[in-house]
Amino acid sequence: MLKKPRALWIPLVLIALSVFCGCSDKKNTEKKRADTRETEWLSILGGSIGGSFSQFAGGISRIVGHQEPHLKISVVASAGSVENTRRVNGDTEALGVVFASESYLGYHGEEIFAEEGPKTNIRMVTLLFMAYDQLSTLANSNVHQLEDIVGKKVASGPSGSGTAQTLERLAKSAGIWGKFTPIYKGGTAAAEALQDGQVAAFQWLVSVPNNAIIQLTTIKTVRMIDLDTPAKKYGFYEKYPFYLSGALPEGAYEGKVAPVKTILMPTVLIAHKEVRAETIYALLKHVYAPEGHQAMLQVNQAAADMTVENGPKAFIIPLHAGAYRFWSEQEVEIPEHAKPVD
Repeated sequence: MLKKPRALWIPLVLIALSVFCGCSDKKNTEKKRADTRETEWLSILGGSIGGSFSQFAGGISRIVGHQEPHLKISVVASAGSVENTRRVNGDTEALGVVFASESYLGYHGEEIFAEEGPKTNIRMVTLLFMAYDQLSTLANSNVHQLEDIVGKKVASGPSGSGTAQTLERLAKSAGIWGKFTPIYKGGTAAAEALQDGQVAAFQWLVSVPNNAIIQLTTIKTVRMIDLDTPAKKYGFYEKYPFYLSGALPEGAYEGKVAPVKTILMPTVLIAHKEVRAETIYALLKHVYAPEGHQAMLQVNQAAADMTVENGPKAFIIPLHAGAYRFWSEQEVEIPEHAKPVD
């Protein structure tokens, strides 16, 4: 057998080594990029302990963290919707659970946000659930309609929350704002205040069923007050079009609370516009995947509202670029005012 001249095989070896090293360098580069992605930290603002906001924030954090280990999403407690809108607007690494009302009013700089100016850094991501305005009182209370809270103390939700703002808007529409004393407590603390007789009523704009109210019904007999009738009577829906007319679902509290007409509010997820589009897109893919949606239902049954068909109910301000990509792929019609502005 003839041997190949050394002058020929030495260059071949060098070329092979060069190719191998090049592939190795490429793999190392890709690994470094993956390592860099692992440092992506975000926060998601929820609400009071015992409230739906924190439950949904926690559910999203766990689902996304499981599917995307490089994404570390910490859940942060807050006073609620108004505060979350402000904080997401000012934090490039933040997401937040808010009511549709605060996302709309914040983005446009209206009402409570008027003096500080529009929150134009916030972007819409998705609908999470429908919140029901639940004004609870004890069975032996003399509060039978909204106007009966005049002269009394009412747990109206934490200061700076969408819950508290809702009662203020409704009371102003009815002409009774300033004629009762709002106690700025929400969730478990507010339920305990009603239980102990510190307040005459407890208002909570949350999903159904709600843990704080469930716990209250195990100790006391509770009635809920019709809020839809006064809302229609005083032109509330015309003035605040982001609210919807509805009713407490049948069997919401296993028959311990009689069904009542009330006000509904879409609850949504927003993000700062600088959060990476790929991150928001991945988040939506995971929470809307069958296993992700099932996990959300285990967190809170109200996640049943998270459907592609319901998605457009959240499209009241411009969508985040990542959300626009996701919803476009779902072939959802996106109105002009909700299209990305970045």
